[in-house]
Amino acid sequence: MQELEKQLNNDNNIEVRRRAVEQMRGRGDAQCIPLLIKAMTDVSWRVRKSAVDILFEEYELAQYIGGMIELLYIEENAGARNSAIEALIKLGRKATPFLIEGFKTSNRDVRKFIIDVLGEQMDTRSLPLMLEALKDEDENVRATAVEHLGKAGEVSVVDALIEILDSGDLWTAYPAADALGRIGNRKAVPHLLEAMKRKPLREPVLKALGMLADPATLGPVIALLQDNSKNIQEQALRTLEKMYHNGISAEVITTELRQGLGEKTIDLLIAHAWSNKNEVRVAAILMLGLMKDEAAYGPLLDISHEEEYAEDVKGAFVFIGKDRPESLLKLFATGKPHQLRFIAEVAREIVSPVYYDIFARLLDDEDGHVRSIAARSIAKLNMSDAVSMLIKRLADPYEDVQEAAVDALGMLQHYLHIEELLGMLRSDSAVLRRNVARLLGKMKADGAVKALGFALKDEKVAVRKAVVGALSQIGTEEAVRYLKYGLTDEDPDIRISATLSLGAIGGEGILDALSILTVDPDNFVRVSAARALGMLKDRNSIIILVPLLHDESGFVATTAIEALQAVGGEDACKAIAGMRASTDDEGKRTAIAALAEFTGVTDLLLPFLHDPDWAARIAAVKALGRQSQPEVRMELEKLLDTEEDPTVVKAVEEILGV
Repeated sequence: MQELEKQLNNDNNIEVRRRAVEQMRGRGDAQCIPLLIKAMTDVSWRVRKSAVDILFEEYELAQYIGGMIELLYIEENAGARNSAIEALIKLGRKATPFLIEGFKTSNRDVRKFIIDVLGEQMDTRSLPLMLEALKDEDENVRATAVEHLGKAGEVSVVDALIEILDSGDLWTAYPAADALGRIGNRKAVPHLLEAMKRKPLREPVLKALGMLADPATLGPVIALLQDNSKNIQEQALRTLEKMYHNGISAEVITTELRQGLGEKTIDLLIAHAWSNKNEVRVAAILMLGLMKDEAAYGPLLDISHEEEYAEDVKGAFVFIGKDRPESLLKLFATGKPHQLRFIAEVAREIVSPVYYDIFARLLDDEDGHVRSIAARSIAKLNMSDAVSMLIKRLADPYEDVQEAAVDALGMLQHYLHIEELLGMLRSDSAVLRRNVARLLGKMKADGAVKALGFALKDEKVAVRKAVVGALSQIGTEEAVRYLKYGLTDEDPDIRISATLSLGAIGGEGILDALSILTVDPDNFVRVSAARALGMLKDRNSIIILVPLLHDESGFVATTAIEALQAVGGEDACKAIAGMRASTDDEGKRTAIAALAEFTGVTDLLLPFLHDPDWAARIAAVKALGRQSQPEVRMELEKLLDTEEDPTVVKAVEEILGV
């Protein structure tokens, strides 16, 4: 024991001290307890943690908990106190009786620490002590007890909290108001309203009333929108927002606003909608939407220019439009392109037939963004008359509009005729041919497969690529047969698209078809081939993927590693393990990361914890974090004591949970 104590006092060597602690593991000797308690004061978290683990695993609680509580008295060693607090919290309800006894001390800091621990556990046996602490001579102890009782939501303490709120002690009344709001018992409402008369308590009381959401409190809250303090005005507004989200209806809130503020309501809300505080602006925008007052439309549109608040403004207009869609029609007359796009998006969310004629007109708007929005919007109204207008947009000069038209016609496909679309597939317009192919794919039109297969010979690459995508979406055996022709297309983009499509579909014969692409002259085609083989998850692909590990392109090699990882199995693991010695740093890192998916690879990964490349060390840390062996944790703990790179340190800490 003397030798162990001597080693624990070795200030210069953390590892010596940690080994001294580990030598006490398994002894079960009560003489070790004081030394283990002493080890909890060590500057190294590893030493402290080992000591706590041994105490928990090998000794009865009554043997060491007194020593742990004593550590709370050490003012000059925050690490020791924190270690003791964490350990006491971890002990849970077992520690409650000892902590209750430990509270009988004149040291106010220790009393506060004990309340913090008991507050985390919230054992009902500690409730009388927590209530007693509400009257402690130290204000920090009182405030801490109030805070924890509020978090626990213990209804039985409502009366005690009300008494504190009524007492006039601002230090504890402040958290008491918050606690009453969290508990949610409306018995507190009249006391909160009374406390709201005291200026220093208005903010916490308003927050509490927002949580309680009692309609009877709306009047007093709204009155504070005209308070002399701007902070209180803003908190009152946020309280109204909270009340709405907690169940008070828009009608009730807006009625009270009109009664309380009259004609000033909209102006006051608009002023707050331009606040420099994000949460205040959001609350004001919400209230303006609830009010449904046309006087707010212009200011709201102006705010919509700010990207950060565009969604909030949209929500406000949608709320208005769901009830009164016609009231927004005049907004389409704006001469500002941004506002027109915005209000068109609002109308799309509302989905009202009153906007059909507007959308039809906007399909010919000079702004491509507007045409795109109009296309998707008119489709949501599900009217057959829109089909002919949308078909025109398939050849729009703006590609986003073309995509919107494809999406829109896909929504209206029950009005479409395959024969008409197949005719368009032979159009002189390459743009139209491409977009019809996209549409047929979106429709999963298996009756169009033969025509699409013929279109694989189209002179335009963009059309052929769209055809490959369509055949992939249809995915029938006939479609797959045509897709294989795409593997020999002269354009590498087509070969890539066909390769990835076949990898995603899978099935008999796909492996053989893809294998030829692994020797394609184009680097990116070989990358796609490796990726597609990984998608198949066929063990027979391993022999095809292994040569790609040594491809002249590092991108191909790393993709092959990832593909082997996806395929899995012992042979894949061996092939990846061989890449640990790669001279290409990225290849080495990828191999290390890939090994994480396999078992029994700990010994392969441990050396890389000390690799000169910091990124390789991170990869090793994350990979080892997936392994469950005890030696892994020990090695990661050692690394934490020596690692200098902050990124690696953070990765280790995340794995260890420290």
